[in-house]
Amino acid sequence: MDILIPLIAGLPLAGFLITAVIGRRLGKRAHWIPVLAVAASWAIAMVVVVTALTGGFADGAYTVKLWDWIPAGGLDVEAAFVVDNLTACLLIVVTTIGLLVHVYSIGYMSHDPGYWRFFAYLNLFMFSMLLLILGDSWLTVFVAWELVGLCSYLLIGFWYRKNSAALASKKAFLVNRVGDVGFALGIMAIWVNTGTLNIQESIHVLTSETLVAFPIPVGLVALLIFAGAMGKSAQFPLHVWLPDAMEGPTPVSALIHAATMVNAGVYLVARANPIFASAPEAMVVVAGIGIFTAILAASIAMTQTDIKRVLAYSTLSQLGYMFAALGVGAWTAAIFHLMTHGFFKGLLFLGSGSVIHAVHEEQDMRKMGGLARKIPHTYWTMLIGAVAISGIPPLAGFFSKDEILGEAYKLGFQWVWAIGVVVAIMTAFYMFRLIGLTFWGESRVDKAVEPKVHESPRVMTIPLWLLAIPSILLGLFLAWPGPPLGPLLGLEGPGLLAGWLEPVYEHGLEILGHHEAEFAIFGIDGVLILVSVAVAVGGMLAAWRLFGVEIGPLRGRQRPAQVKALSARVPFLYRASLNKWWFDELNHLLFIVIGGRVAALAWWFDAKVVDGIVNGIGAVTRRSGGGLARVQTGHVQNYALGIAVGLIVMAGSYLMIAGR
Repeated sequence: MDILIPLIAGLPLAGFLITAVIGRRLGKRAHWIPVLAVAASWAIAMVVVVTALTGGFADGAYTVKLWDWIPAGGLDVEAAFVVDNLTACLLIVVTTIGLLVHVYSIGYMSHDPGYWRFFAYLNLFMFSMLLLILGDSWLTVFVAWELVGLCSYLLIGFWYRKNSAALASKKAFLVNRVGDVGFALGIMAIWVNTGTLNIQESIHVLTSETLVAFPIPVGLVALLIFAGAMGKSAQFPLHVWLPDAMEGPTPVSALIHAATMVNAGVYLVARANPIFASAPEAMVVVAGIGIFTAILAASIAMTQTDIKRVLAYSTLSQLGYMFAALGVGAWTAAIFHLMTHGFFKGLLFLGSGSVIHAVHEEQDMRKMGGLARKIPHTYWTMLIGAVAISGIPPLAGFFSKDEILGEAYKLGFQWVWAIGVVVAIMTAFYMFRLIGLTFWGESRVDKAVEPKVHESPRVMTIPLWLLAIPSILLGLFLAWPGPPLGPLLGLEGPGLLAGWLEPVYEHGLEILGHHEAEFAIFGIDGVLILVSVAVAVGGMLAAWRLFGVEIGPLRGRQRPAQVKALSARVPFLYRASLNKWWFDELNHLLFIVIGGRVAALAWWFDAKVVDGIVNGIGAVTRRSGGGLARVQTGHVQNYALGIAVGLIVMAGSYLMIAGR
């Protein structure tokens, strides 16, 4: 393990360095080194994951110390990696989806002149993300946090000659820095309170019953950590960067902005669960912001016409679900949804890339339609992803979404449950609206493009099917033999994932004073499941009614006039959704218009008042010196005359004083 664990992150780093140096010379073969590096990293990660999840680590975690990074008096930071069951779960998601995205990119980016550069960036991102989840100290995590932000900037702006991509990358970078300032302050607060930056040691000190007071309240520490999570996972009000991030290539959207990087904030809060458990007020803030982000983003996704932006707002909404789960104390449910969402959202994004590839870079769903027969592999895999995210049993999204809603209700957060149910309806609706506009009905593809529409190559469709499999089965696998199917079959147990994560959450649950509630299929749990499934089916049927579907003998038809009439009944809500609730305009007003005028006023005050005073004093001094300088003529006779006059004045003054 001392060799294997460092290799998980080290191999992608080596792939990046080699590709950055010689990738240009390799041309269209430049993908081999990065893909093989990630494949080897995945294989090693699976060995480590199996060892961790089968109890192979005696203390529940395995630490590999590399070297003393900062031995500076009281500040002692080690460069070390640690693997426990939470890390293992993240390794499954990051390495598996990362490998499939690398393979998919071979086909998607094959004609791009920056082919080698793209794969180098992907490897750098993989290193950064793996360093983030393996890091043993807050400082290591923060370094990886910033590297992930750098990779996001590079990949969103990969097509930097395109102005919208360049602006989107800068927007992502700047908005994330806001959250990162909070995270950095949180790390400083942890150091002030505990005197250590080791994650486990600092958490133990912060949650120790023997210490009742800290220089900085634990609740504030929790909120500062959450500020970093808000930026990276795009929670309100720092959500505005993620939709614009769709300007990057579609594999970037799948890897960074749907399946891995945006999950870093969820991982961070889950890792720090005892700190949040010690600050219930901070948990309420997390739950409130999470569920508000969920319904806000879902409301925007209802009307968007860009296929990737619908999925981007869907990502925001699902991340809101995860933070709501973290805020109510359903930490297992949050990681459960993180894992299932990573696979079906990665599938949906790569599927959208296949659609865009088929219709020659068109992203407007109003210019698609009727593609189900022409790109069947893409259609069926995206349909599986849509059913999974809608929460229809027995696909993966049903188990994880239902776990979040059920735990929220049972733990006393009925308001989170109620809003979550509304979000579930909206999710099913906008996802099948996407399927309807893209694949069903009559073709609206440009006449010049329509004859050229074709299925993507196998190097792109095979990753789609490989992601479709866990989108179907992963939820059942992770929940087995727990609820809801276990009790129906007379089986007992918390479920596979809950058993894995129990040691990670044990301390936090003790602080909260609650444990997983007993599941009763014929009690409140059964009712909650029925409500969850019913609303999802209702959303799907509403979309089928409006946007048409063909399933066996059932033949629907799209009703644009009816959609337009329904939109006209709620004109404000429709305009607000279409314009993303004017958050970009609000930010422009606050930070560009008003902020620009404040900055201009500050500049005027600095230039005219501050500089005026300083320059004025300098000018007076200079003029005074210039006047005195005239006395220094350089002529000896003038100096002698001056001395004589001075002596006469002195003598006269003395005689006058003596005479008195």
